[in-house]
Amino acid sequence: MENHSKTRIYGKNIEIDGDAARELYSTRAEKSGQVHVDAPTVLSSDANIENIRLWTEEELRRWFPLFGLSARDKVFEIGFGTGRMTKYITAAAGEYVGIDYVEPFLKTVLAREDIEKKESTRFYTASLQEFLKGHREEYSAAFNKVFLSGGVFMYINDRELCQCLEGLADMLKPSCLVYISEPVAISQRLTLDSFYSETIKDDYSAIYRTEEEYREIFRAFTDRGFELEVSQEFFENDIKKMKETKQWIFILKR
Repeated sequence: MENHSKTRIYGKNIEIDGDAARELYSTRAEKSGQVHVDAPTVLSSDANIENIRLWTEEELRRWFPLFGLSARDKVFEIGFGTGRMTKYITAAAGEYVGIDYVEPFLKTVLAREDIEKKESTRFYTASLQEFLKGHREEYSAAFNKVFLSGGVFMYINDRELCQCLEGLADMLKPSCLVYISEPVAISQRLTLDSFYSETIKDDYSAIYRTEEEYREIFRAFTDRGFELEVSQEFFENDIKKMKETKQWIFILKR
């Protein structure tokens, strides 16, 4: 029986290889043309099309209306993936900037005819860290809506994530809403460090923080006047049915 004690770490703050997920998803995107284009990243290995449909339906019914888009909004989407939710954002928002560090995802999004591209629509192949390094001043106090759905922070180590959120806060207007959906650990922090996943048939690294840990990390926002208005389980009926993690929704507003 395989010993997972070195690849599944509980409670401790262990750093992971931040570029491992980029390489994994890039390789999988190039190989797998059979994956449903609207599959959330966390369901990209799920062959059950019904699960993919239910995931997006639940988000559109229960949470996305709270994002409250209008033509007056300038939206920053972190991790647009294959454009599952992007198509609902670009059509309604006045301006849009989206980033994803998986280059094949950008090709997919640009090729999708059901995603509206306006003159004010911009896509970048970049991680959050890279985007902040190259565009922080350009987009200073630019956005009044931030959207992240599926999981991005789970691939960024704590110290770097805190720095990213400090930088992101500088790009937000005085009146702003931040929408974040991330997997969280149910009872204690869980780090997968080059853990072989039977689901994706490859090594996988990610950090599943607890809700309490995210509340502390979100001080980058709350110390600047944001209120954490929503923090709860994403699904009424959990599609993934994982034993140690849950998909969570955070909404912060200033």
